[in-house]
Amino acid sequence: MPFRRPTPSALGRAESQLHALHPVIAPRTALLQSRDRATVESQERLAQLAAPTGGETRRASLVADAFRLRGFAKVHTDAVGNVIARRPGSAALAAAPVVCMAHLDTVFGMDTPLLLRREGARIVCPGIGDNARGLAGMLALADAFGVPGLDGDAIELAHPIEFVATVGEEGLGNLLGARAYFDALATDGTAAHAVVAIDGPGDERIVHHALGSRRYRVTLHGPGGHSWADFGRPNAIHAAGRATHWLASMPSEFRGRLAVSVGRIGGGESLTAIPTRAWLDVDVRATDDGALTRADRQLREIVRRAVHEENRNATEASLRADVVLLGERPAGELSADHPIVALAMAATHSTGRDPVSAVASTDANIPLSRGIPAITIGAGGRGGGAHTSDEWYENVDGARGLSRAAAILIALAR
Repeated sequence: MPFRRPTPSALGRAESQLHALHPVIAPRTALLQSRDRATVESQERLAQLAAPTGGETRRASLVADAFRLRGFAKVHTDAVGNVIARRPGSAALAAAPVVCMAHLDTVFGMDTPLLLRREGARIVCPGIGDNARGLAGMLALADAFGVPGLDGDAIELAHPIEFVATVGEEGLGNLLGARAYFDALATDGTAAHAVVAIDGPGDERIVHHALGSRRYRVTLHGPGGHSWADFGRPNAIHAAGRATHWLASMPSEFRGRLAVSVGRIGGGESLTAIPTRAWLDVDVRATDDGALTRADRQLREIVRRAVHEENRNATEASLRADVVLLGERPAGELSADHPIVALAMAATHSTGRDPVSAVASTDANIPLSRGIPAITIGAGGRGGGAHTSDEWYENVDGARGLSRAAAILIALAR
């Protein structure tokens, strides 16, 4: 998605801010470059440690240990499993933190072979980019900034930075870790100053449009029976088929703003039986919550119609359906004129890249939905095959993406 260029005043302020901070940013860029190989080695270690959604404990322990070994005095794991490391700021203790987040979990099950191999310049391993690169990048940034009171050359920043490794970002994790973290801040009466989520590789994309979603399990229940002797009873799978067809043909008014996908479907007991049960999982995504609400009504009406049609043609009207909301992610967005977006754009330009505006579902959905400025960016390098066993990463200018992230975080925390 091409950027709508920010107003000259918004972009000019961001460029001036980065120019003034160049003496602070440049040494950190040099440090990130000098430690590039170590960052990739950290990325490889993380990728080879299983961390399915809900099973992130071992990877979380590794990340927590890395922060402690680096000298962070305040490192803890919260009730849901997030690892939080706080770098103090020089302003008052009540200063709102700048939050840097990277998710711990992957889409791969605990039994997925995490065999790392090299194909030329490529490192191939499930999760090597999403999100081993993001986690390794976050650790590299924390290392490069230095620890106040420990490192004589640590950057002096007014705002504290909280580095947060979150659980439950993928799939039905439903952004569990991000929700819990921002809920805890709200309970403490604290509001984050700004949020930068680091997710996967790349040094061009700026996600400032949060893609919302709702995930459903639709289950149809019927009396079942013998396919011949009981023919005429309502068939749960027939109704599921109607519902799937109609969901795939959602009214054109939704197109462009909403995507509907039936990702899984199943049911039945035997080839020769009228099924007693059928189910389908539906993923609905949109760029605004209003479209999600309208789609929710449409989906429920489609299921009602599918049940009605099957019962109407049957000898007994006994088919029924349940619609269960499995997960919900709020939508949100920041305009190109927002200071954090303009800052990210200016930082991207400063590294020689052309910024790309993006829409995605990430941990940043949660702060954006609560009025907290938030973006998601990559951690440098190039990658592909995300969410597949052949996921790959190439460390092409990997430190460049991290220097962009460093510039953004420093500017926000000053």
